[in-house]
Amino acid sequence: MKLPYFSIIMPTHLRPSLLERALKSIKANTFKDLEIIVVADQIDAESFAVAAANLNETDTFIKRTGKSGPTESRNLGISISRGQRIIFLDDDDALLPDFLAKAKTFCDKFPNEVLYTNYRVIEEDRENPSANTKTTDINVKDRKIEDVYVKNFVHNHTCLYPAISLKNRQQDSHLASLDDWEFLLNVLSGTNFRHIDINGPIIYKDYVNTGNRRGTSEGAQGSLALADYLYIYRRWPAPNSILKQQRKDLLKSVGLDVPLEWV
Repeated sequence: MKLPYFSIIMPTHLRPSLLERALKSIKANTFKDLEIIVVADQIDAESFAVAAANLNETDTFIKRTGKSGPTESRNLGISISRGQRIIFLDDDDALLPDFLAKAKTFCDKFPNEVLYTNYRVIEEDRENPSANTKTTDINVKDRKIEDVYVKNFVHNHTCLYPAISLKNRQQDSHLASLDDWEFLLNVLSGTNFRHIDINGPIIYKDYVNTGNRRGTSEGAQGSLALADYLYIYRRWPAPNSILKQQRKDLLKSVGLDVPLEWV
């Protein structure tokens, strides 16, 4: 069987209407040489029906065991993916219809590098679908990739990973937050990153109804997030003294004054 060019890994958790939107956005792409891997940490009849209606015989739907959360779902998706390039997409986000076709051209040009793109943010009220939305395009072309050693600006969904770059690498499920960032630094330790100036995913954010995105959870804020910053800083050292000082200054700005050697 011919192997797909892209593997799109999508964790899902009891959100059938959002899952349907995400899957339809992939299917609407003009580039078709891909597989979709949907990994559910829990399952309901509605989500199963959405998957059945929107996946075909080359795609995969798995109900996994273990604790809830996208990290383990993504790790399972990596382990069974067959594509030359791996893309992560959450079930509440989407792809622009021309994204994969545009991305393929750059992937062929830079086969051994992780490519990352710009993205679109759409603010919505998921409890009131008829409410007005706000759209903002985020362009990161002027940012230096080394800045991610201080604070992440590369959205997980914008990355096109060569499959070989993820070999023996997993997202850290022990983190309360920031696991995407820690994973990016892990990959960056062994693979070059290159920005390509195209729009990739659509990131939907619901600022009205708190708790609808993982970033609003208790674990993603406050002291737990600071602990995760320190963990990431210690695990992935800054490559130069300037970035090391920037790390210290960032923590101090939120009330945590630590010795320079800690970061």
